[in-house]
Amino acid sequence: MTQYTKDSKIIIIGCGVFGLSNAFHLAKNGYKDITVFDRLDMDAMDFTLLKGADTASGDINKIFRAHYAEKKHYQDLSLKCLKIWQEWDRDINLLPQDEAKKYTALKIIDLCSMVTLDDQLGWEEKSTRENYAKDGLGPLRFDINNEKDIKRAEACGLGPKIKYALDAKSKIPNLEGSLDCSSGIIYASRSLQYLKYLCVNLGVNFILGDAKGTFTDYIYKDSSKKIIGGIKTQDGKSHKADLVVVACGPWSTHMVPELDGFATANSGNVVIFKIPDNRPDLKIKYSGKNFPVFGWKMGHSREKEHMAGIFMFPMLEPEGYMKIVVRQRKYVNNVTLDNGRVVSIPLTSRSNPPTSMLTKHIMTQIKEWMEIFFPDLVAANVKLQSTIIWYTDTIDNDYIYDFVPNKKGLFVSTGGSGHAFKMLPLLGSFLVDKLENQENFYTDLFKWRDPSLCEHDSNGLREGVNTDRDYRDQEISTKSDMTFGSSKF
Repeated sequence: MTQYTKDSKIIIIGCGVFGLSNAFHLAKNGYKDITVFDRLDMDAMDFTLLKGADTASGDINKIFRAHYAEKKHYQDLSLKCLKIWQEWDRDINLLPQDEAKKYTALKIIDLCSMVTLDDQLGWEEKSTRENYAKDGLGPLRFDINNEKDIKRAEACGLGPKIKYALDAKSKIPNLEGSLDCSSGIIYASRSLQYLKYLCVNLGVNFILGDAKGTFTDYIYKDSSKKIIGGIKTQDGKSHKADLVVVACGPWSTHMVPELDGFATANSGNVVIFKIPDNRPDLKIKYSGKNFPVFGWKMGHSREKEHMAGIFMFPMLEPEGYMKIVVRQRKYVNNVTLDNGRVVSIPLTSRSNPPTSMLTKHIMTQIKEWMEIFFPDLVAANVKLQSTIIWYTDTIDNDYIYDFVPNKKGLFVSTGGSGHAFKMLPLLGSFLVDKLENQENFYTDLFKWRDPSLCEHDSNGLREGVNTDRDYRDQEISTKSDMTFGSSKF
């Protein structure tokens, strides 16, 4: 049994997807004394990497999908979240004018569909089709090799989107895949802006940016450092609390040694580019109205191959940016700490020196992939910008929502493993469930677990210091690699 009440003083470290969802659900359920800290002034940055945010939560957009192959429990959770996303997407249009003007647009989710293609039919695609059919959702997916499905997609107004798959069939023999109209994109920064607004209205306090928001250490209430009584910040102040919740994404393992071997910081490979203003034809073509999320060789069984695990997003509107993500190979930045621990610590645009360039290995594949699938963007000579977004990958790809073992007053919520943002509407409910001893399937799934008992190491956590994925050991791309003139097709 936990000892926390609605009057307990709770500090949350981290103002990203986990931290904001935690704060929202605590406040929504009557907890009265909640303060969120973050080293970044996310308000000033509008929660976006376009204005300096260097967190995975600060990405420009995220995928919404409910298909999860054999993991139907995530399919179910995604669909529960979808109802809330749609509610928020309606309600954001009712914002007061002074608040609404802070947003680039009053839209946070677009079910623009998602095309997933491969040169073979993988087991994940088969499993997803089976689980969708079991729930009566089969009609939401369209097999690109089924003439009736193609006609059905066209009759539903999805003709321009499935056409991207049909065009690819002319280039690649034996192409497999589907169009899923239950998928789409989430406008990430607007979502977090809106959720913070809801939190403030519920009475949540925020201390963001600079020394005042930067965590330096815990306050310990005993000499053995087993009882946490709050946090210290870089400005020298101490902030007492009954419970400290760490929601710091890829920095969490550095702050909570008990996460060693279970969660790590792995880099995500992201390229963005802006469609030229003098190409309105391309802006229309790649708008979410006409272009779906486009995924190539997706799923854990397929994405590790050369030129695999790549997907491109529709144009961010009205900003005009498009984004490509490569999941094929993720890198670490292993650092040996003073106490001998080896931890992967994110290298970002805010590091010293700033780090944003992807490896040449990844950049070369991105350009070759664009040449094959999107030659019109190559011909338009779009200017590529690379950035590294760091994910918190767990050994088993499941989140963690639990108290830290052998510690009192310390809770961890992290481990997004590249698929947490879509769950923003409900993540924080698992914190409330744990505080109120409401055990369920998900609190059991996200409980603290021994990584040595995990059968599979999905994200290379057991590679240790001998990994060949250390970012600093790679050949890094340069500015000249950001143009198509430097490609060798």
